Amino acid sequence: MTPLIIHNTHIYIRELPSDIDSLLPQCSATIIEQISSISSPRRKREIVACHLLIKEIFGEGVSISHDKNGAPLLCGAEGYISISHSATEIAIAYNPLHIIGIDIENWRDQLIKVKSRFLSPQEMDIYSTPQLMLKAWTLKEAIYKVAQSPGISLADDIKLPLSTNENIAIANTLEGVKEFQIHEVESSPLCCVTLAFPI
Repeated sequence: MTPLIIHNTHIYIRELPSDIDSLLPQCSATIIEQISSISSPRRKREIVACHLLIKEIFGEGVSISHDKNGAPLLCGAEGYISISHSATEIAIAYNPLHIIGIDIENWRDQLIKVKSRFLSPQEMDIYSTPQLMLKAWTLKEAIYKVAQSPGISLADDIKLPLSTNENIAIANTLEGVKEFQIHEVESSPLCCVTLAFPI
């Protein structure tokens, strides 16, 4: 499996399985027990897809736990990981030295209805088309993950560049103002994958 690589960050994108029954023999007893108490078929697919992709990337003996805020942590390997799901795919970013944030999302008309919740008035003027709005949503989510400041506002505390050609964003975090480099990993009218990491 060949990852995309951006600034020493390895990015893996896979389709979510449509049916997990045939994949269960490849899953650990812990994962099988975990999904047995989950009623959502989509959530089960996400957990199985994540488990199998982690196994493919790192081999046996590496798993995922979560910190107190729900962010994923690697167990059994060094480095930092970020995970995101869309309705159809999973994206995992891994960096051996630095924290990163990744987000993947499919276009939804709902983003138009809620744009004021994640875009400032100035950003609405710039990220005004559906494709740019989708990019903005994923960038804000990726930055939120890497900022590690639960509760900050996507619209008010995370500021995207007011030119779509620039790649520096800022966030008012619990530790003060921080800068982040942002990258569009993949983009189409229906799906966008973005990456963020601190400068």
